[in-house]
Amino acid sequence: MSELPKKLTNLSFVGGAMLQQGAKPLRAIALLLLSTTPSYATSLNSIFFITKSDNGNQVHYGVQTNADCSLKTSKPVYPYWKLESGRLERLLAMEVPAFGIASQSVSGNEIVMEVNGFKARGISKPITIRSTRLKSQECQISAFTKINGEATQLLQVHIDLTRQGLFGLGGTVHSITFYGAGQKQEEIVCRSNCSF
Repeated sequence: MSELPKKLTNLSFVGGAMLQQGAKPLRAIALLLLSTTPSYATSLNSIFFITKSDNGNQVHYGVQTNADCSLKTSKPVYPYWKLESGRLERLLAMEVPAFGIASQSVSGNEIVMEVNGFKARGISKPITIRSTRLKSQECQISAFTKINGEATQLLQVHIDLTRQGLFGLGGTVHSITFYGAGQKQEEIVCRSNCSF
């Protein structure tokens, strides 16, 4: 799975196997593309995700683990796009300042990370990701952050923005809302570096 982030370009999720578009099938890879909710927190390739108000594309954050649920590398978290069509793609270089990972530090089976776009806008939201092995031998990986000052399992982040400029490449971030377990949510109005 350490190769997975490099192979996301031009792939589609089809009936339990990843197939390369317009070419012969790749070897089957079992991936769970389940929304991260309290009952589905064992999804190894989508621990939480970011949505935007301008389209239905999502940036998912996955974690590379070994069979024993230990973290596979010193930088195990990786972001990728899940497009409205269901196709998976790597982030483009120009998208890394918004959705890339500003930092990730590993201690045992725990990662503390920050997303570039939040940090650049003065929003301090460290996200802690924990990997544990259940009695059933399955891995459970969950993300946590503070929502309204309380440590909460993070499910989704939504960015409210307006596109403008040539080809819609520029725009303004209005707010970022963090959604957690138990219907907890916190909206943070953008006050710094809101234009992109």
